[in-house]
Amino acid sequence: MNSKKMYFGLLGLICLMVIGGVCALFIGNNMLKTNSDALVQLKLENKVLEEQQVSLLQANKDIEKYAELENVTKSIVPQDKDQAKTVREIIKIAEESGIGISSITFPNSTLGTAAPKPATTEQSSDSPKPATPAAPPVSQVTPVSGITGVYQLEITIQSDADTPISYENLINFLTRLEQNRRTAQVAEINIQPKASDIHTLTFNIVINVFIKP
Repeated sequence: MNSKKMYFGLLGLICLMVIGGVCALFIGNNMLKTNSDALVQLKLENKVLEEQQVSLLQANKDIEKYAELENVTKSIVPQDKDQAKTVREIIKIAEESGIGISSITFPNSTLGTAAPKPATTEQSSDSPKPATPAAPPVSQVTPVSGITGVYQLEITIQSDADTPISYENLINFLTRLEQNRRTAQVAEINIQPKASDIHTLTFNIVINVFIKP
């Protein structure tokens, strides 16, 4: 009787141990799965943070790049006409090219003058009124066709008639003008060769300087 009780007691103990082992395995597996999911989530979050960091670094580089580009653009297409600075630059380029300048002229200023009114025509009350073109934000300029917000300022340059120059000097002057940071475009040129020496000349040119107010 004692041996039978011991047998059943050992059998019960073994069953309890098996059940405990199964429960421990189940709980451990769940804990492992939970920790694994948490690790995967952390890795995903870390990857997202790394990508955001890379994007932020790239954005900072782009800001620096485009800030520099904006500064260059403002230098190439100035925001104001600054006639005094333009004259100084032209004189400097002329001196570097061995050319004397007798005059630099700009268009007449339109400040203080009323804009011309369109001709009056009879229209029915239902007809839409034509839109009045907006005046340029600065005087002496005209809009550049096809480029919104950009205007051109016409400048006439006359060389010194008492100091004729060579064709080489003229070509050098024109090249330097068109390479100028203020974006000058030669619109018209008149050449007058010297009667006593056809290898020298005087000139009158019209250039357009572009601005973006």
